[in-house]
Amino acid sequence: MLFRKKIYIFIIMLVFTVINSYGQIVTSTEDYVYDPDIKSVKFYAGSNPLSYPVSDLSGSISLSLDFDDISGYFRSYYYKIIHCDMDWNISKNINESDYLRGYNDIEIKDYDNSNLTLFQYVNYQLSLPNSDTRWSISGNYILVIYDEDEDVVIVKRFLVSEDAISISATLGHPKDVSKYYTHQSLDIQLNSKDYNIVDPLTELKVDVLQNDRWSDAILDVSPKYLMGDDITFDEFDPFLFEGYNEFRNADFRTLKSTNIDIHSIDVRRTGVYIELESDPIRKNSNYFLWTDIGGNFLILNLDNSDDIYSNEYCYVKFSLKSYAQMPGYKVYVIGGFSEWQLYDENELQYDPTEESYTGTIFLKQGVYDYYYALVDSKGNINYSDLEGSFYQTENDYTVLVYQRKFGSTYDRLIGGE
Repeated sequence: MLFRKKIYIFIIMLVFTVINSYGQIVTSTEDYVYDPDIKSVKFYAGSNPLSYPVSDLSGSISLSLDFDDISGYFRSYYYKIIHCDMDWNISKNINESDYLRGYNDIEIKDYDNSNLTLFQYVNYQLSLPNSDTRWSISGNYILVIYDEDEDVVIVKRFLVSEDAISISATLGHPKDVSKYYTHQSLDIQLNSKDYNIVDPLTELKVDVLQNDRWSDAILDVSPKYLMGDDITFDEFDPFLFEGYNEFRNADFRTLKSTNIDIHSIDVRRTGVYIELESDPIRKNSNYFLWTDIGGNFLILNLDNSDDIYSNEYCYVKFSLKSYAQMPGYKVYVIGGFSEWQLYDENELQYDPTEESYTGTIFLKQGVYDYYYALVDSKGNINYSDLEGSFYQTENDYTVLVYQRKFGSTYDRLIGGE
């Protein structure tokens, strides 16, 4: 089978609500880092730093947040948990006491300074749930981190799930022959044998994410057919994705030697300067299979593996070969390390002397998957024109099934696998 990566499946029961404000001003519920001094934000479940942050109702699956402050001095940070609906609007029809036990607005007390690094930083860690805070209902949540001035610095999404319904999902070729070699079609089937749903065809909505990206997720798809306990969807590719390409990779776990990804490493008193090998545009290239980490990143250090605070920050130069500038478009380096957002630091500039788009990003020692993204004047992101698109590409998919049950006051996530 061509598509071998794990498919993650979650189910959500919810009711439509409108946006509300909770203390600090949360202008968006998207994953975002608002302070340029905050780096290397990781939020994951259990002991797997590549996992999506999904816990269960009992909290037996812990969630871990890890980030650095590179400002050069200690700052106090606090966290708040907010419940959201399927559309990631802040829930209005429930109170904080309805979804949270314990306290909100708690200071993060687990932190430490970097050790024996050229660039000094403070590392902060948070585990959820904990003795101060735990959730009492399932659903969509955001974790908000803010500073002593009550300015929001980080927003990260997470899910709390129950377990109630059976879902199966398989990948195959699209029905549209014009997209046969460039796209992937996900076939989803639900079974409600162990969960009572009054009207599945109107109550249920399905979202699907590719590689944990919300920016190009397929949203609000209704089921089409009901046969006994089996619930199915339109046969003509309702969950159709561009396959794109395997992710490019930058591996600088060690600063003692270069590798196939790295052209040079220059360690100075002022910092570590890494130049990656120049990358070609892959739109018209052939497909090649290699192992990646699904667009994510890992903080790893082979030079001082016993000390998590000894990972060095590096100035990493990216270079995309292009014999001419692309008028009307901007070029970005993008991936899980940037929350799939278009930060200013990740924009590349055209250098006619190198005939390349180049840029330098401040990154912590580790392994990074990335794409180059072409962005038009309206902010639309295009990966395939720079990376190509192939049906053979291995991708991770997350399936979310939502139920808008009449009379419900909050949005439940009733399954996860």
